[in-house]
Amino acid sequence: MGQKFCIVCGAALSEGKKFCESCGTPVDPATPAPAQQLSAPAMQEPVTLPPAASPPLPGRFGKMPVKIIAGIVIVLIIAAVAVFVVLPKVSGGSSRISPGPVSGTGTITTPPTVLVTAVPTTVVPAPAPDPFPNALLLKDGFPFGEGKIASEGTVYRIWMNETYSWHNDMDNKYYPQKPKPGNKYLFVFINVFNKGDTRVWPPTSGNIVVHYNGQEYSPDPTHYLPDKSSDRQATAIEVKEVQYFSKLFGSEYVEDFGYSHGMELAYLYPGKSNAIDGYLVFDVPSSLTPEKAYAEIVFNGNEAGVWKLA
Repeated sequence: MGQKFCIVCGAALSEGKKFCESCGTPVDPATPAPAQQLSAPAMQEPVTLPPAASPPLPGRFGKMPVKIIAGIVIVLIIAAVAVFVVLPKVSGGSSRISPGPVSGTGTITTPPTVLVTAVPTTVVPAPAPDPFPNALLLKDGFPFGEGKIASEGTVYRIWMNETYSWHNDMDNKYYPQKPKPGNKYLFVFINVFNKGDTRVWPPTSGNIVVHYNGQEYSPDPTHYLPDKSSDRQATAIEVKEVQYFSKLFGSEYVEDFGYSHGMELAYLYPGKSNAIDGYLVFDVPSSLTPEKAYAEIVFNGNEAGVWKLA
């Protein structure tokens, strides 16, 4: 069956016609003519499509998603904690100064180097142990002997000076006495009395010593004693600076230990009135202080008493 309508203008075709009676388009019953492309209406402006939106650029050229920004902030915080907290502990507490803040131009401002000077540690030496922790105090009594020969001794006074003057009964004059270079004189006053009813032997000057700074000092052998006087009736050899010091019991003036009115005593008789009371002179270092010095007396039977001189 042939073509009934014109493929161009759409007009009805007469049977047997090879051309359209309306527009003149050839009629091909076997192969239909290709449709002509419709031309755009005259004077019609072309339509311009808007450009496709480009994806947002990173950084400051576009907006980033909130989740990504939050993740970056969290990572930066963790990195800061690791640098300023964890890293110093791992590296042993290094005192290295970290770089300074970043300036507005992007450069790192380095602060001046701080030199930390180590402060030397002052080692205070431990005090020396007290050589006599149980020492008696001045005027404390030390009992020795028992029963009929029970007695008591004490150190009750001290006096120190760089020199002293002694009285010579032969010419009735005073003479100065000086110690060794760097030394001074220490007078130790001792009282011993018998509380029993039988005479006993008193301690002698050779049984009395002074302890100081680990050293032991015996009475000064150059001290002038009454028995050195050729006049056996001579009274006690007075020391000008202490000649008016009284004995521990009574009002008599003190003299050299072991002497009474210039005469050396051999026994200690019962009663406080018969007490042996006097001083011993020691030539000791000028550095000696009563707080660090001790007097020791060895009594009969090797009983020993120690007194702190402070």
